[in-house]
Amino acid sequence: MKTLRQIGCVFLGLAALAWNPAHSQAWPAAKPISMIVPAGAGGVTDGVARVIAQWLTERLGQSVVVENRAGAGGMLGVTVASKAKADGYTLMIGTNTTMAANVHLYKSHPVDPLKDFTPLALVVDTPFVLLVPANSPYKSVGDLVAAAKAAPGKLNYGSGTSSALLCTELLKSIAGVDLVKVPYKASPQALTDIMGGQLDVLCEPLASSQGNMSTGRVRALALTGAKRSGLAPDLETVAEAGFPGMDYTAWIGFWAPAGLPKEIATRLSDEILASLKDPEVLKKMRALGSDPRPTGPEAFTALQRAEMVKVGNVVKAARIAAE
Repeated sequence: MKTLRQIGCVFLGLAALAWNPAHSQAWPAAKPISMIVPAGAGGVTDGVARVIAQWLTERLGQSVVVENRAGAGGMLGVTVASKAKADGYTLMIGTNTTMAANVHLYKSHPVDPLKDFTPLALVVDTPFVLLVPANSPYKSVGDLVAAAKAAPGKLNYGSGTSSALLCTELLKSIAGVDLVKVPYKASPQALTDIMGGQLDVLCEPLASSQGNMSTGRVRALALTGAKRSGLAPDLETVAEAGFPGMDYTAWIGFWAPAGLPKEIATRLSDEILASLKDPEVLKKMRALGSDPRPTGPEAFTALQRAEMVKVGNVVKAARIAAE
């Protein structure tokens, strides 16, 4: 027979469980989940975010709301996400620029991409391509490199984004050539000049270049990634053209603030990766100009670390900073 003291202890224990938030309110509760996009609406990153947000809304039974926080080269949104509560109600989509390159491009970077976030999943690669004017004498990467070596500092390249800058500087390093940077405020201006013949070469996303490639307004020399893309399977890579080591794409993935409970992180990671097995999701990703690249948290973090080292070496060697 239980004593009054024992009964009282049982009662207090049950009461504590009843009032403990961890037991009384399972995740996700009846509240929206915010997905921070450190970029403006309408771009590839924003498009990928909205596809995954819709998927998670259906799978989790709670609204996942896309929140665009553009500014400071992506650092604004990244900083906001890093300071959010690690309770599963704030997610962030990021790229190799916002979550790797910016650490080296900006002298003052308020966030540690590795320590301040919980990695969830890498989802897609956005391939880049080397473009030359339609009437350019260069028919291959080999032609371009040979001309650049014959006349150091004579050929130029366009730089309308950090990605275009890093992509071409990596090519310069691998091929051992000297190309002069022509800075632009945005990619469309650089694309106009490559079509007009004012630039010798430009590194741009394949998705935004295919229209001009198909109409003959520019010529594509090669893809800059390590592998060919399903979006242009007949286009060789720079490595295949004889310059191994060239590997530049814009990869996109998801994070949550550091300290996210493991069970929530696992659920989110599993759901995001599951989306890339859905034919409709894959169709939407390819329409955005991205190749699926489903990768779990550990391999994703390894990729991020390697990217930070690679970009750091390029930035240091070229003495470049964010534009």
